[in-house]
Amino acid sequence: MKLFKTVDKVLARMGSSKATERAYNEPLSAEKIKQIPGEQLASSEAGGIWAGIQELNGYVFMELIILETAKIKTFKGVTLRFLGDTELSLTSDSKEINSEFSDEFNRWITQVSFEISKKDLNFIKKKKYSQIQLDYKKKSLLFEQTN
Repeated sequence: MKLFKTVDKVLARMGSSKATERAYNEPLSAEKIKQIPGEQLASSEAGGIWAGIQELNGYVFMELIILETAKIKTFKGVTLRFLGDTELSLTSDSKEINSEFSDEFNRWITQVSFEISKKDLNFIKKKKYSQIQLDYKKKSLLFEQTN
């Protein structure tokens, strides 16, 4: 049994999403979650989304950290949709997005930056959404809002 888990971990690091799901299905502990910088916006069974805000030369940027069992690799960018009574859609600044594997969390970590208006920032801060959907290529990841 342990041999299969080791093989799954090797395959997961090579990019196999199915092997990642099998090898890293244990939940994250509260202590590990506290180590992630930023405010947690949403969570899923396998991870979550954390955000930090930066202001540079009058522009506001939201820096996201996405922790998930799925590896995100795209050259077309990602779309972040805040779903609720009204919907907010943001497109990533960078088109090239590539996850890095973290041994500490046993998950893929993806960092994405979005330029955001003050109005959109207010929408997010007031938590006017119930779910966050991350779209890339032809795939989607769904996260539930955290309180």
